[in-house]
Amino acid sequence: MFFLLGSGSGSPLEARVAHRGDIAIIIILLIAITAVLGIAFFIWLRFKNYYKSEEYLEKERSRKTKLKDIQKLAKDNNLSQTEINTLWEICCITETNNILYSIKSNNEVNELFHTAYDIMIQQKLFTDEKLNNFFTTLFKLELIVAQTKKVLSTRQIPEGSVIFYISNEGEQYPFTVTLNQKDFFTAEIPEFIYKSPRRPELLTRSRFTFKTSDGLSYNLISRIIRYNEGNDGKFYMVISHSEQLECQSQRHFKREFFEKECTFKAVKVNENPAKGEETYSFSEKEYSGKMSNISAGGCCIQTDLPIKEKQYIGVKLPDSGIDETIIGIIRRTRRLPTGKLALHIQFVQISLATKNRINVLVYKYEL
Repeated sequence: MFFLLGSGSGSPLEARVAHRGDIAIIIILLIAITAVLGIAFFIWLRFKNYYKSEEYLEKERSRKTKLKDIQKLAKDNNLSQTEINTLWEICCITETNNILYSIKSNNEVNELFHTAYDIMIQQKLFTDEKLNNFFTTLFKLELIVAQTKKVLSTRQIPEGSVIFYISNEGEQYPFTVTLNQKDFFTAEIPEFIYKSPRRPELLTRSRFTFKTSDGLSYNLISRIIRYNEGNDGKFYMVISHSEQLECQSQRHFKREFFEKECTFKAVKVNENPAKGEETYSFSEKEYSGKMSNISAGGCCIQTDLPIKEKQYIGVKLPDSGIDETIIGIIRRTRRLPTGKLALHIQFVQISLATKNRINVLVYKYEL
């Protein structure tokens, strides 16, 4: 007999057996995958714990600096390629340990750069441009380290620090912090401030500025609680604590404070100089002044002369090894308690050699 539907190729029992076999294979695969993932997780956990271990950290601290370390530092702190190259050369020359761990303070930064400077001077590796890049990178690293130790409250100002009171006229008066307690801090003030009718009024918002040991400057606003006359005959200002601190890290050069004799003269700007004519010309008359601070970007000069802002000026610092008369512009003037005028000058024409010489003076290196 002919069967139109056919006879079939398997029984229900065979189908169930095949289905169970497929499930078993899937289960085995899932178990295998889970085991692999478990082993991988265990290995990852071991590596993670190892990278956090003191053994690994000590190994990282003690090894020599690699280029990838500097690249990481550069990425985190926006270093330029020139600064990367400079820092890599310094680390290679000094064979310094991992820089990510070895420069946690500005003392360590300066020790590293001073060591490199002495070697590079001895081996005559510096050009004017290379020495300029060296000091630019040094100052950048000082700022990076200082930023990790930001002052958030006046409670962090160490006793013995000098803070400057800023008057409404922009004059700055130095006070020495003698006591810093939980609810207030005390500063010794000059007698002429204590007895002056222009002294800050009690409980008014007063402006101050101070500089940390790492070189960061801060502006702050606080209130004077009271004035005291001590048994030692000195005068004191009691100031409330403040969290209103503004970090001033916009400078591009390190500044050195001192008192040195200098000379200066008026400068004329030739707006449309003829061929072969200098852009600037100097007055023959020269004046004496006292320089109170200097950086490769500018300086401050004290003088009795009533000089106005925005004038160009030629500055010379005798006995400094600098022969160039540096051209600057007076950005701001302020009257000092002594009656003298302080001229805040920004350099507008200065050679790389002179910039380097100033940085050598500022960092107290030797050529």
